[in-house]
Amino acid sequence: MNKKRFPIFISLEGKHILVVGGGNVAARRVKSLLGFGPVVTVWSPELSPELMDLAVSGRITWKKGLYQPGGLAGFFLVLAAVRDAEVNEAVCREAKSLSIPVNVASNQELCDFFFPALVETEDLVLGLAGDGSDHRLVKETAAALRKQMKPIRVGSRESRLAVIQSELVVEYLRKELPERPVKLMTMKTTGDKILDRRLDQIGGKGLFVKELDRALMDGRSDLSVHSLKDMPMEVPENLPLLGFSRREDPRDVLVLPEGCTEWDCTLPVGCSSRRRMVQLKKLYPEVTFRTVRGNVITRLGKLDAGEYGALILAAAGLKRLGLSERISRYFSVEEMIPAAGQGILAVQGRAGEDYSYLDGFFDPEAAWAAQAERSFVRTLDGGCSSPIAAHARIEDGALRLKGLYYSEEKADFVTGEITGAPEECEKLGETLAIQLKGKI
Repeated sequence: MNKKRFPIFISLEGKHILVVGGGNVAARRVKSLLGFGPVVTVWSPELSPELMDLAVSGRITWKKGLYQPGGLAGFFLVLAAVRDAEVNEAVCREAKSLSIPVNVASNQELCDFFFPALVETEDLVLGLAGDGSDHRLVKETAAALRKQMKPIRVGSRESRLAVIQSELVVEYLRKELPERPVKLMTMKTTGDKILDRRLDQIGGKGLFVKELDRALMDGRSDLSVHSLKDMPMEVPENLPLLGFSRREDPRDVLVLPEGCTEWDCTLPVGCSSRRRMVQLKKLYPEVTFRTVRGNVITRLGKLDAGEYGALILAAAGLKRLGLSERISRYFSVEEMIPAAGQGILAVQGRAGEDYSYLDGFFDPEAAWAAQAERSFVRTLDGGCSSPIAAHARIEDGALRLKGLYYSEEKADFVTGEITGAPEECEKLGETLAIQLKGKI
C-alpha cells in the first residue's frame, strides 16, 4: 500500500476547525493552524496552559466538557487529539460519516490528512511529510531548510548614507548566498532624533547604536552595519564587532556652498567636531565655528541656504553618496588627522553565532588599522567630546599610526607617529597614546 500523501495547499481563512482534546498534542496542532486564519474551537474538559492562554486572549473558543456524539456538524476540519484512543476513533467515525476530513493523533491509518513539518518565511510556506517510517528524517530536513531559508536581517540607521553603506553588505550577502533571503531593516536612532545639541552634550556616540543594539539582542536583526567612527570605544561582549570593510577615503574635506569657488571666511564653519575645530584653527586661525547636526544632506541644505561659509565633512560619506563634486578641498591626513575608524564600516553581530559567510567582505588591513586607532583612543579614554584623532595605514608591510592628543588643561594638542608590525596593532595604539600624553 502506498502511504505517501499528495500535498494540497488549501485556504483556512475563516474556516471553522474543531480540535477534540486539550493537551500538549492539541496545543501543537492549534499553534500550527492559527497563523493561517481559521476559527478554532477546542472541545475538552481541561486545557493545557498554552491553550488556556489562547482561550483567555480570545484566539480560540473553548467548548468545556467531554466529547459527545452529534457535535461535529458544520466544521470544515476535525482533529481528534485526546489520550483515549477509543474516543479518538469515535470522533473519526462521526467525522467520516459527515464527510469531514479528520486527523487522528493516535492512529495515522485513520487520518484523512497529516500535519506536515512546516517551514515558513514571509513569502513561502513549505510542508514536509514522510510515509511515517522515519519521523527523524522529516524533522532534520525541515530544520535544515529553516536554517537555509531564514532571512539574514541587516540593521541600519535610516539616513540615506547609512542605507547606502548597509547595502554594500546586503549586496555582498546576496551574491555570496543567493539561496538565502537578505532583508535590510532601518531605524531612527536617538542620535538621529536630537539635532539641536552636540553629541558630547547628550550622551556621546552610543546614541547612534542603542536602537540597533536592542534589535540585535531581541533577535529582530541578525547583524548591524555602522560607520566605525560613530561606534563607542567599548562594545558589549555579547554584541562583538565581527569585522571591518575595506577603507574608503579617510580624509576630511572642505565643502563650500553650491556654486561658490571662494571661501567666505566671515561666515562660520559648520562643524560639531572639536577634533576638526582644533586642527582647522591651526591651519586658519581666523575661522569661527557654529554647530551643525543632521545627516549629510541636511547639512548641505543648511550650507547652501547661507547659514554657513563652509562645512567640514568626511570624504568617505560624500563619495558613497555620489557627491564628490561638492568637495572643494581635501585635507591631507597630516594636515587634519581623521577620527578613529573614519572611512571604515564595522559589522556587528551576536556572540556565539556563525558569521563565516561574511569573511570575504572583511578586509585585514582595515582591521589592523581600526584596532590600532581604537586602541589609541581607548587608552586616552577619549570619546566624541575629546579632540583625539588617529589614523593608521599599512606601508611596505608595516603599520604606521599617526595620532593627536589634546590637553584640556593646556588648551593645546600634540601629534606623533609610531611604526611597527601590523599584528601588534593594539599595542602600537596603546604605546603611542602613552607617549603623546607624556609630551604635553
